[in-house]
Amino acid sequence: MTASSIDQNPRFRRLADYLAAKAPPGKLPGRQHIDPLEIPDLLSWIMLIDVLPKPAGERRYRIRLMGTEVVAIQGADETGKYMEDVLTGDAGAEIVHHCDEMLLSHEPYYRRGVVATTGREHVHYERIAFPLSSDGERVDMLILVFAKIEKPASSEGAPPAS
Repeated sequence: MTASSIDQNPRFRRLADYLAAKAPPGKLPGRQHIDPLEIPDLLSWIMLIDVLPKPAGERRYRIRLMGTEVVAIQGADETGKYMEDVLTGDAGAEIVHHCDEMLLSHEPYYRRGVVATTGREHVHYERIAFPLSSDGERVDMLILVFAKIEKPASSEGAPPAS
């Protein structure tokens, strides 16, 4: 993750700066440090994901909250569902893999892609995910902020699903 990824969108920079200001020195910020009243402009664009341990040491990711604009991008409110139930195929496995990497790296993860939903126009988006930690060290939640991208004029300009 580079600063340029955070600078892809002013919303990303706003959340990055907010989290940096809230983090204890040398630690990750946690959900307990976030006051929604301080970031009302971001709330409809935010998703929270709980990181839940499994007995074998693996993790599951449960969608805790989806802002109204995130629901509009995704085409459904998936609050309370597990990511593996919502995301399927190679793209879903790749997203879960990057979440797993965030648990170790403690670094944000930028993604650009397309939500392909039957019965409506595909939605192009970008988003950045930041790790959160209630103890400052072990990642137990992810906070994501989304932005819609205007539809490219041709398929050559379509954003890669990376």
